[in-house]
Amino acid sequence: MSMKTLISSAALIAGMATITPAATAADWSLSADFVGEYVFRGTTLGAESIQTGAEVTLDNGLTLGVWGNAGFGEQSLLNSDEVDFYAGYSVPVSDTFSLDLGATLYHYPQLGGIFDIGTNAGDASTLEFSAGTSFGGTLDPSLTLYYDTTLETFTLEGGAGYSFPTGEATSLDLSGSLGAVEPDNGTSYQYAQLGAALSYAFSDAASGYVGLNAGASTEDTFADISRSLTSAGFGAPESSSVWYGVGLSTGF
Repeated sequence: MSMKTLISSAALIAGMATITPAATAADWSLSADFVGEYVFRGTTLGAESIQTGAEVTLDNGLTLGVWGNAGFGEQSLLNSDEVDFYAGYSVPVSDTFSLDLGATLYHYPQLGGIFDIGTNAGDASTLEFSAGTSFGGTLDPSLTLYYDTTLETFTLEGGAGYSFPTGEATSLDLSGSLGAVEPDNGTSYQYAQLGAALSYAFSDAASGYVGLNAGASTEDTFADISRSLTSAGFGAPESSSVWYGVGLSTGF
């Protein structure tokens, strides 16, 4: 497994600490996950993977973050390492409603430099902008429109979630999303995803989870992944998949 992605993520966050305005309060969060399949908007992008992230949110509504994905074991040959750098700004309209703007740079180190942003899928980085709304309340619904300027692809996605307390330190967290992908050149498709996770709070600042996800698509956008640790391979594409995830997170 290549660890370049994880090292790059940690290095960037260390540098971000030097640019956070000293007079502005900030909330930091760190996460690490192991997933049985790397799925992004209804499409399989890799097999078993380690994913790490770090994020800082300032009290003025600005969020900066980095997220990385690296393949694990023999099947890491099926994954391209990925490092995403993102920024977002939330404008509160009321106590339960906000407008959210964002930008994400998706970078694939094996393909070239971080600023190699071109006009086709073979470039090392793609740039995406987003605009959406989020609502407070029981289900925390959201609706976001994304546009990748490199891949020339629109995505509209809505999501919601609910957490059931199951004990003094445990909860059952349910989530769901629906999306539609419209590329300028390519096949349009719609997707749905459901997730259920059992979470445990180790303290006020740290928690962990074990979860199961299921996804379906109107096209064959999921990969039939070989589960053998000695023989990595993608089989015929499929229209649905089920995968697991475990992870830890902390905030300060």
